[in-house]
Amino acid sequence: MYMIKHIHHILICMGESHKMKDKKKLIIASVAVLIILIGGIIFKRYNSINSKVTSKNTRVIQEEQKGSNFIEEKKEEKKKKEKKKEEVKKKEEEKKEKKKKEEETTSNKVKQNSNISSTSPKKKEVGNKKTVYIRVEGYNKTFIPRTKVTTGVFDLNSYLSPATGSSATASKGWGADKFKEPTNAHALVKLLESKGLNKGSDYDFQDYGWGLYIAMIGGNREFDYRSTSGWMYRVNNVLPNVGCQGRAIKDGEEILWYFGAYGFDTLVTEMSVSTKTLKVGEPITVTLNGIKNEINTWKEFREPAKGATIYANGSPLKAVTDNFGKATIKFSKAGTYKLSAERINSSNLKDLVRPEPITVIVK
Repeated sequence: MYMIKHIHHILICMGESHKMKDKKKLIIASVAVLIILIGGIIFKRYNSINSKVTSKNTRVIQEEQKGSNFIEEKKEEKKKKEKKKEEVKKKEEEKKEKKKKEEETTSNKVKQNSNISSTSPKKKEVGNKKTVYIRVEGYNKTFIPRTKVTTGVFDLNSYLSPATGSSATASKGWGADKFKEPTNAHALVKLLESKGLNKGSDYDFQDYGWGLYIAMIGGNREFDYRSTSGWMYRVNNVLPNVGCQGRAIKDGEEILWYFGAYGFDTLVTEMSVSTKTLKVGEPITVTLNGIKNEINTWKEFREPAKGATIYANGSPLKAVTDNFGKATIKFSKAGTYKLSAERINSSNLKDLVRPEPITVIVK
């Protein structure tokens, strides 16, 4: 309606201005004006639609670019994560390789000095001497098999290193005058030194002031595998409630030093066999039992060591202990076999201590 009025107004103006009497010319002029107006409206609408399409296309392109950038960022982030994972894996492998070399170094030193008597002191000993038997079990291997050690009291200071823990206090020293009888600390130092192991590189015996603490032997250091990992000792398979410097040794005692990945929850094992002499093809039953203590109450727990693999002369057999800690094995060849056991849990960690090996003879 508005458009018709507008055209009518234009026609009137044109009629008054030019005094056109010819109606035919007037109609032609009106049609021309109408076409111009309609064309203008169409052109305007076209520009508007085109602008919207262009804007929409621009947004689509921007969104596509944004999506493409997001994908690229994700790819880059994935690459970084994979690279970091590879770096962590490489460091872990390097760490394991380093530990393996340290363990091998310790084992080689022990083998080289296997014939050296552990009764030969490097320092002057005083007081009554005691004789005990010590075994040192590392995480991956036996560092020192059961060995006879005879020792008296001697100055421990030169074998000690500064404490690395926050609970350390000022030390007054650990000279011979501090002890009335030789302790587990004296026996262990005597054993390690007699096997050619050196302070710092092969063992780390730390002075906390209030006590002494074994932080490392043969590359196995506290906290290596878990926050509870570390060295512990048992006497006649009983866990003392004092540090190694606080307990005097007695003749004939069996002392086990072991690295426990799970600390107090590490199962210390004992092995027994149904027979020590058998024929080829004859079955033999191996029984493996474990013991551990509760950290707060010191209460002792005993249980069958189930799921452990039996070893013969250092090689695993196809024999795993059942729920009662038992496994039956047979030998196809005559010979002498040294039996032991290990167990790896679902976290890929060794959670028990190898037992004192038992030798069986197959005829």
